Amino acid sequence: MSSAPVRSAAVPAGQEEAARSSFSRVPAAFKLQFTVPSQMIWVPLSVFFLAWAVAIGIGLWIRHITGDGAVIHTGASQATIWCLAFIAAYSASHTFPFSMALSYSRRVFVLGAFLAFATVSAGFGVLFTIGILLERVTGGFWAESYTFDIPAVTQNAGVLGAGLLASAVCLFAMMFGFFWSILYRRVSLMLLWVIALGLIAALAVILMILTQNGWWPQVGDWLSVQSSYTFAGWVLLLTLGLTAVNYVVIRRAVPSP
Repeated sequence: MSSAPVRSAAVPAGQEEAARSSFSRVPAAFKLQFTVPSQMIWVPLSVFFLAWAVAIGIGLWIRHITGDGAVIHTGASQATIWCLAFIAAYSASHTFPFSMALSYSRRVFVLGAFLAFATVSAGFGVLFTIGILLERVTGGFWAESYTFDIPAVTQNAGVLGAGLLASAVCLFAMMFGFFWSILYRRVSLMLLWVIALGLIAALAVILMILTQNGWWPQVGDWLSVQSSYTFAGWVLLLTLGLTAVNYVVIRRAVPSP
């Protein structure tokens, strides 16, 4: 006797289908984030290379007019992270109604978005690593101008550690943008601002407590013993917590056009 009739008798067909489809639709939810390729791929890539090119151009210009060998470190790599954070917010706002129309559960939607953002973040980490290697080979493109080879992220863990940290920070930024977009669908605009200002006030209180008690040296000591690998671990831990918060928020979020 085959096992199929026994399973059908033990579990109602509707429940079995629901259990099967709970996670089997995650790949489709993942692909939903890439429905418009320019959104997740081409626009961030354009920002990445354009920001890098502008930074190199400015470095060459400074080198030309000063003529000295001063080392320049730019923050142009942040442009892609900010871009992806806004794209994640845009994606959450525009793909959430479609996911509900396609009968995806909110859990499947969050999992699909997380995996899609993780994939994009991994790609950013790879490009970040390649950027470091190119800057080392060319001496900052012959101008000692560095966008990715920043000592603060490479000196303790090397190139791979820097790439991992870049991926982790990028993923956190994307889930952070996702959070605000979903929160906007869950609460009123007034409450959204109250929450934002409350978080800023809480951060200010933490900074005031650290200052009042003179705990900044301890903070500095803790930071000094961290490496890019450990920082990436902390950031990933925060990201997982933020993803759980996103799921809690989206459970009662209402999709609207």
